[in-house]
Amino acid sequence: MARRPHRFTEDDFETLEGRASKTEQKKAVQRMAALGEQLAELNLKQIQSLPVEERLIDALLDVQNITSHEARRRQFQRIGKLLRYEDESVILSYLTPQQGAKKTAQLQRWVERIVKDGDIVINEFVKTYNAAERHTLRQHALRIHRDMSKQVSDVELEESKLKLFNYVQQVALISDN
Repeated sequence: MARRPHRFTEDDFETLEGRASKTEQKKAVQRMAALGEQLAELNLKQIQSLPVEERLIDALLDVQNITSHEARRRQFQRIGKLLRYEDESVILSYLTPQQGAKKTAQLQRWVERIVKDGDIVINEFVKTYNAAERHTLRQHALRIHRDMSKQVSDVELEESKLKLFNYVQQVALISDN
């Protein structure tokens, strides 16, 4: 393999920014599989009323008939992959009634504290919610700070905050079990 003739420049890192590492991708799939397990616990009527692809609804209904542990694990992996193509906010909106309004407000305060205070609050959050990844939380917080320093539009800033809130909500749902 030939050596790179010059040092890395800032442009090289700009093209990589926003891309998740393999580890982050694997952990995202695991989170989605865990969310799939929570979706599978919904009753038949709730599953059928989900505004998602028919394949996902069929997979959620199929998992209820599977008794083998390994087959269920594989089915939840499949559900996790199908969930990648769905809108996280919609899926979480169906699962958050289980949490309640008080829990949602608490999670919103966590997000505000993470953005404001950074690592200290991130460490507290990770201790409180065992499914949380410190690195992922830091990346979300850094993106929000970068967006604020670049003075991007309010829409883009709110989108970054929504991504952090969705992550925090997923972690809270998974950790509560």
